[in-house]
Amino acid sequence: MDVLLALLAGSVAGLALAAPLGAIGILLLQEGITRGLRSGLPAAAAVATVDVSYCTAAVAAGALAGPIVSGWSPWPQLLGGVAVIALGAHGLLQGLRAKPSAGERPAGRSGTSRQRYLLFLGLTAINPATLVYFAAILTGLAGFTESGSTAVAFIVGVGLASFGWQTLLVALGAGLRRRTGASFRRWTAIVGNGLIVAFGVALIVQAV
Repeated sequence: MDVLLALLAGSVAGLALAAPLGAIGILLLQEGITRGLRSGLPAAAAVATVDVSYCTAAVAAGALAGPIVSGWSPWPQLLGGVAVIALGAHGLLQGLRAKPSAGERPAGRSGTSRQRYLLFLGLTAINPATLVYFAAILTGLAGFTESGSTAVAFIVGVGLASFGWQTLLVALGAGLRRRTGASFRRWTAIVGNGLIVAFGVALIVQAV
């Protein structure tokens, strides 16, 4: 029963972290719109990988992880903001320049599955606020990390919830891709990447 409770607690924690729609969430929607569900899954897997990695680090380091990472501020957030702005600006320029026909794939989302995985892995990992989040909540959930089995169950729950949510975002984007034309996909790329740039600016402003 303790293992099941730890799995449930991890799932709730992972969903609470993943559900708020930020820059990465919008990028995942864009992955689905411009690349489809199958090609967008590596991005979802990358985000979940970072969530699981930071959760594992928080479980292993306990209460020490949060203060250590907090001491890095504001540099991770500044770097993250710059990276998000760069990616959003690139996608925005590609969307503005592209004039795709009905059967043409919009520009700006090239790359192999491995490259997309590594890109999203880096974009997500560059903001270690996730590690601080897990370090903070685990101070009140210490019972789930007292044994190896419950700690593993908690981490698995986080991974399942995170990957499930990220996949849902990609699937929603893929659903729009199937039901809309090239012109709609182009404008969603422009609007979506514009919002991503705005998120990046907000991260930098908040950091300074």
